[in-house]
Amino acid sequence: MAEASERTPLDLSLVGNVYLRFTVIGFMYFSQGLPLGLFGVAFPTHLAEIGFTKAEIAQFLAVIGLPWAFKFLAGPLMDRVAFLIYGHRRPWVVIAQIGLMLTFVASAVIAGAGEPNLYVLAGCGFVLNLFASTQDVAVDGLAIGILKEKERSQATALMFGSQSIGRLTGMVGGGFLLGLFGVSGACIAAALTVFLLLMLPVMLKERTMEKRFPWSEGGQIAPEILALKVDQFLPMLLDILKKLATPISLFFIIAFFCDSVAGGLLGAYLPAFSVIDLHWDDGAYNAWYGTIGLIAAATGLALSPVFDIYGQRTCIVVLGVITAVGMVAFITVPALQQGWGWHAFMLGFWVSQHLYAVLIISACMELVDPKVAASQFAIYMSIANLSTTIGTTVIAMVGDVWAFEVIFLLAAFFVLTAPVFFWLTNLGIRKRKMVALEAA
Repeated sequence: MAEASERTPLDLSLVGNVYLRFTVIGFMYFSQGLPLGLFGVAFPTHLAEIGFTKAEIAQFLAVIGLPWAFKFLAGPLMDRVAFLIYGHRRPWVVIAQIGLMLTFVASAVIAGAGEPNLYVLAGCGFVLNLFASTQDVAVDGLAIGILKEKERSQATALMFGSQSIGRLTGMVGGGFLLGLFGVSGACIAAALTVFLLLMLPVMLKERTMEKRFPWSEGGQIAPEILALKVDQFLPMLLDILKKLATPISLFFIIAFFCDSVAGGLLGAYLPAFSVIDLHWDDGAYNAWYGTIGLIAAATGLALSPVFDIYGQRTCIVVLGVITAVGMVAFITVPALQQGWGWHAFMLGFWVSQHLYAVLIISACMELVDPKVAASQFAIYMSIANLSTTIGTTVIAMVGDVWAFEVIFLLAAFFVLTAPVFFWLTNLGIRKRKMVALEAA
């Protein structure tokens, strides 16, 4: 049964109102960006400023990033355990958002006492990212269920743009509060922000017929959602494994793995390298990294129509080649490293990473089965996050030993390898699909 997605201007459900679904998806991704900015950037640069080494900071980042590598465990739980009368994915979004808020409060109390303790901060960051990554799985599943085909590229750009803005808020705003009020002040401000954003999934239903609150009267399960209900766990897992083992899926996994390793390598290396070796102030690094996030978000939104015209596959190959060539040129030509050269390098690399994520994840939506979307999509994203953690772990082991040229060349190798395998997936060929639809 086809859903009537745009029934009337008064439809205030997510399925029935394009503005509301984009709003909820955008703000939930903003919420996920807060711990990434605060614990993933503001705290590491602060730790570098007060004397922690590159290896210690990389170890901290590896620990707090682990939940993103294993978030695939949340997918089967969401596909199997559902509260369909309240919506297919909305209840899990609400649960994860509440957990995120409470953990920020707990972090303010536990980690806010005394001088920064690397192990305590890492523990708090781990739990925060546990809830943030769980919410990510729920929101991705929500997006797959409520978005139309023509909305996917724009929605994916909005997702990453919103997460970048959330990360910017966490790193710059959180870094500012960290300097004024310490860990407690930064975490309490984040908790209040998450609480305000929680009101969106609490108040807005996925479909008009569903319940808004547990105590609301009436409410029905949408027939199209009931058809997606998973009744048995083992057959669901076997079905997912079969889908993952197909050649198209394996090529996709390798492509995502390669690019994510590159991001993990430089994501762990650059904060400490900039402060320790380049003698940047931690606030200056946070400000520039945040500016890059805004530029990347705007670029992704601006280019999303271009991605639809030429297809993700072509755009990923072009982007990968340009990025890898630019990285090698930067490493081999010392003159490029003078003045604002490092600023330009970071801008180019992180904008490229942002665009690649927009392209590959919008293409990934073609690959998943709606019935097990949370599980399958989460597994692909977990592989990418595990790959990022692998890159981070490499820096934890050799970041104080290897020269930056070696690390950058290794990252460039992975950046160039990723498009080769993505090309083999045959995903994201927008023109071919459009011609086929017109012929039909």
